[in-house]
Formats: sequence, structure tokens, C-alpha cells
Amino acid sequence: MMDLCWYILGALACVFTIFLWKLSKKYRWNSLFWSGLIMGLVLILFSIAWATGAVLEGVPRSASMGLLLFGFTGIVLTTICLKYIFSNPLEDMEHTEDTKETVETKIFEPLPEPGKQKPSFFSKVVPYIAYASLLIAYILGMTHTTVDYESMVKEKYKDRSLTKIKDNPIVFKLDTKNSEIGEYIVISKGQGYGGPFVIGVHIGDDTKIRRVMMLDNRETPSFVKKVEDARFPEQFMGKNVVDDFIPGEDVDMVTGATISTRAATQAIREAAHIAAADYFKLAQTWKKESWDFGVDEVLVIILFLLAFVKQVYAKKPWKYMYMAATIGIVGFYLNSAISIGSLTGLSMGFIPELKTHIIWWVLVVGTVLTIFIRGSNVYCYRICPFYGVEYLLNKISGQKFTPSKSLMNYSRTVLNFLLWISLMIIFLSSYPAVGSFEPFAMMFSLNGNGIHWFLLPLVLIGSFFISLFWCRFFCPCGHALSTLLKFRKKTVKIINDKRNK
Repeated sequence: MMDLCWYILGALACVFTIFLWKLSKKYRWNSLFWSGLIMGLVLILFSIAWATGAVLEGVPRSASMGLLLFGFTGIVLTTICLKYIFSNPLEDMEHTEDTKETVETKIFEPLPEPGKQKPSFFSKVVPYIAYASLLIAYILGMTHTTVDYESMVKEKYKDRSLTKIKDNPIVFKLDTKNSEIGEYIVISKGQGYGGPFVIGVHIGDDTKIRRVMMLDNRETPSFVKKVEDARFPEQFMGKNVVDDFIPGEDVDMVTGATISTRAATQAIREAAHIAAADYFKLAQTWKKESWDFGVDEVLVIILFLLAFVKQVYAKKPWKYMYMAATIGIVGFYLNSAISIGSLTGLSMGFIPELKTHIIWWVLVVGTVLTIFIRGSNVYCYRICPFYGVEYLLNKISGQKFTPSKSLMNYSRTVLNFLLWISLMIIFLSSYPAVGSFEPFAMMFSLNGNGIHWFLLPLVLIGSFFISLFWCRFFCPCGHALSTLLKFRKKTVKIINDKRNK
């Protein structure tokens, strides 16, 4: 396989060499930009060799990063240098511009529009079948999802006598020969960004935490990985059940997964305080967690409010400043981009507490309420940080390709199918993150799994050449918000028509 790769690379190197030779006959020489062009082409060839070798060695993440760091960089560098070189022809400028316009027209000529046809019976029935299947999947998932936490705990304590003494919340007593008080395991939940954390807290007869077990979660995998990599639960070992457990004070948060670590802390705090009050009969001397309202929350609220000001999100130079702020704050700093998992989590009742998750409420609940109350989608093409990344990449490339109506119609079919598949998986599993394939976490925190490692390089390269490549053709979250908006408009129209009769 690698021999074939080298053969292809050799052929590509010959093609690139011929291309550079022909280019040098038509355009003026500039050592800086011609060197950059050659470097860009070399990076593209190197990324192909890197990715192929990494896949053959069984390291797909390395292949993805090679495409992203070397291949994408090579494409950007090649495009920028070509734009400058094309602007300095050796021939007459007017003749060259006419030729260039003809070439661009041929390359980016829209697909022919299909003739107007009446929708078939099949096309009319399919949407209703899709809606019915989603409703059935939602009901099945919400009514048949049960997790046997008792078996999980017994598996971890095979050599101990374990007795269940309470169902809500679930509490087990571990008998011990050395103490009449006994030890307890309390099962508690905390609501994360994508879904709940379920944690088992083992409390010794000395009223101190001895073990923290992450039994189950519905959280976004990239956030969970950050929590696990930081060994977050270890800091609770030895803490007393009457401690405050206040994030940022006596509990260290994990950067890039603050909502997830707050959820885990909430579950541990609740379990410890239940044991303190109900089983150890200790006085409730701990502080209650106050409202989490700081600089981060203020920044998100300001960005959300500015999304209603057209002068800011649509007029230059404010547009670019606002876009940079959403990429930097919502994307890289907070890593809080909305996904299809966020929206389905809301519909399934996975709702974090307001006073400790204001950012989630502003972005998720605020976006949905704005659609139903005001009839506008303020998230897509405004607050979404990934939209800003796509927009800026296409500005760098300078490509003006606009998909035709027929292509957009085909893309809607693909979007509908992807959204349906995603929702079916989420509803049947009652796990919002499992059906969310957006590469947002991979983009802004380099945390991803499976398809994300391959999807992000492809999406960024596609966005470089086609305006809003991801938003137009693949984004399930944006399509779900658009569907809600259409549903709202149709409902309002029906109500108005009835009033006017």
C-alpha cells in the first residue's frame, strides 16, 4: 500500500512541476510568493504521505492531525500565493482578466435547474413517516432506559457485604466488622452540558470520602475525556462529608470542561451531604453554592444581546470584531458551541440548574425561545463560532462559489437524512452526545473521537473553497433550528388565517 502511495506522490510531484513551469511562462516572478507556492505544494504532498503512513500503522488520530496541520496549511499557503501570482500576469491585463473570468465561469457554473414537477406521493408521505418514527423512538427511549446501578456497585465490591437501604437516591450500606456505624455508598446525579453524570460516592465510617466512582454519564465524550485525563475525582479523596465542595474555592475546575466538572461536583456534594445529614447525623454547617455569575457569563450575555443588533453582526468592521469575539470566547475560551446534543438534551429534560449553568441557559434556552417568541434564529450565522471559522477561511481563499438551487435542494435531502439518523440514535439511546457528530469540540479543544478526527480536516478544507460548507450541507444543529423556525412560521400562519376568516 505504501508503494502505491509513493507512486501517486511521484505522479503528483510531476504534475505540480509541470504546473509551475507553465505558470512561470504566464506570470511575473516574485521570489517570496513563488517560494511560498512551492512550500505549499510540498506540504500537501507531505501530508498525504504522513496520513497514509499513520493509517497503515493504526494511528488514525495522527493521520487526521497531519492532514490538518500540514495539508490544510499547505492549501492555505498555496491559495494565498496563487492569488498574488495571478494578479501579476506577463500578458496584457485586460486580455488576462477576460480569460480568467471565462475559466472561473466554467469551473463554478451552477448545475442546471431541474424542471418544475409536482411532488410525488412518496415525497409527501416520507416526512410524516420520519416524524412518526422519531416520536416512537423518543417514547421508547424515555420509557425503557434503565441502568442497573446496583450491579455496577456490587461488581466493584465483590468481597464486601452490600445492602441497599434507600431507593431515591440509591444508598448502599457496606458492613464492616471494625465499626458499628458502617460505611455508605450514595448514588447521585449532576447535570452536565450534554446530559447527566451519575456518580457513586463511597464514604467511610470516619465521615470521609474514600472513593468516587463515575458509574454512568450522558455528557459529551470530549468533556468526559478532559475530566478523566485531569483525574478530577482524585481531589475528593479524604474530604469530609461536611465540607462545602464549592467549585473554584475548595474544588479545582478543569479548563475547557467547567460545566462537566460542575456537574460532577454537584453530584459528589449532594451525595456527601445526604450521608452527613441522614446517616451520620451531623450538623449542616456547609455553605450553599451561590449563583455562578462572573466575567464568563457577562461576556456570553453581551454576545447574545449583540446578536440582535444588525449594525454589529452585519456591518463592517463591527462584523469581523463580533465574529472574532464569538470564535475566541464561545469557541476556544468556553468551548460552549451548541450541538444537536444540546437541543435534544433540552427536549429530554437534561436541563442544568440555572444558577450554576447560566451560559448553557443563555445559549441553548435563549436560542430556542428566540425562535418561538421572536421568529428568528440568532445563533446560526451570528453567535456560532464554527460559522465564524468557515467564513474567515473562505475569505482567505477568495472563492465566490455559490451553490445552485438544485444543489441546495439535494443538500437539504442529505441534511434531512443526517438529522433523522442523528435524532433516532439519540432518542433510542437517551444519550444526546452519542448521535452528535459535529466536529466543534475537536476544533476548539482538540478533543474528539472516531469520526471527528477525519471530519474536521475535510470540513475545514471544504469551507476553504465553498462558502459555509458545513453549515449548508451537513450541520444537524443548524438544520434542527431551521426546522423549528419553519414550524413556528407555519403555526403562526395557520393561527392568522383562522383569525382572518
